[in-house]
Amino acid sequence: MNFLLQIILVAKSTWARWSSALCVPLALCSILATGCVDQVRMPTEDQLAAFQRSTSIESAVDMDRVRKARLHTGPYRVVRGDVLEFTMPALLRAVTAAQVQAAQGQNAVDAPYICRVSNDGTITLPAAGELKDVVGLSLADIEERVVDAYEGQVILRPSIFARVLEYNTSKVYIAGAVKTPGVYRLRADQMTLVSLLTESGGISEIGATVVRIVRSEDRTSSEDTGRQDAGNVQEPAILLPVVGMNIPFRDVALEEGDTVVVEQIQMPLFTVIGLVNKPGNYEYPPMVKYNLMQAIAFAGGLDLVSEPRYATIYRLAPEGSIVRIPFQLVQENELTEAINTPIRPGDVVAIEHTPRTRMNTMLRNMVHFNTGFYIYGRDIWD
Repeated sequence: MNFLLQIILVAKSTWARWSSALCVPLALCSILATGCVDQVRMPTEDQLAAFQRSTSIESAVDMDRVRKARLHTGPYRVVRGDVLEFTMPALLRAVTAAQVQAAQGQNAVDAPYICRVSNDGTITLPAAGELKDVVGLSLADIEERVVDAYEGQVILRPSIFARVLEYNTSKVYIAGAVKTPGVYRLRADQMTLVSLLTESGGISEIGATVVRIVRSEDRTSSEDTGRQDAGNVQEPAILLPVVGMNIPFRDVALEEGDTVVVEQIQMPLFTVIGLVNKPGNYEYPPMVKYNLMQAIAFAGGLDLVSEPRYATIYRLAPEGSIVRIPFQLVQENELTEAINTPIRPGDVVAIEHTPRTRMNTMLRNMVHFNTGFYIYGRDIWD
């Protein structure tokens, strides 16, 4: 009986020693089995579709208001306050008998007649009286109107030439990212955004993102209310994006008292973090399109020790939520099409740890020979 008890005790002791000796390799095998895979859950088609719909949050351009501010091309149109000069036969300028007699002489010459367009849009002609509604007419149209006004007083249609002797100007303001901000006076055919930018020296070298045209507080709009007494309703600003940092999206007409604000460019960024050599923030200039591979290249490439195979893009959706989509970069030692995934301003590219990358890092830290040779994870998995 004692002999049998001794055999049992010896067997127990031997099993305890064997089990303790097997714990380490079994645990290591379990860790290795778990660490050889990434365990990344790939997105569904609905998640990918939601990711593609998520765009950078930008100020919207009201194209209706841009179209309403369209330019009026063609010949110059007379405005109130313009000073006009007419070259006409001296007889047409004669009012008194003496002037008529002098005009009929052989030495009579055509002389200029100068008048100003009044606030009610009329000009006064000698002998013919007032000529109404000339505002908005071209010089050729006014010449025809003047000839018609004298038709009953002469036998032959006279030759009359009109030109603008002095242009009425309007005051506009420009501020922000231009070379010479300030107050400018522009004539009617120069009241455009591009003309004002040219007068102010153009957009500065630092560039701009948008141009805001703020209407004067003295001007009111009753379009939205449909009431004639909407005297205190100020029109909203016209927003125009800038193409290539120095070209406005479109040229639009300006009006008296407008304020143009050229907003200085704030370079958008994208971020790369995680298992890369140089994590950080990187500029995303306008008119440039980066993909996932280029973003990782900015960050110095992937960490060679951990050898990550997946990248996760975090993107802000318009409603304020965060869309998170993982992409597989490497499959069977070959790059996948995911490297061509577009990156947008504000995106965060995260090269995150997986069980496999953690095992690679752990093995590298555990097995390090002073000769300078390293054992990488791929040497074990392969």
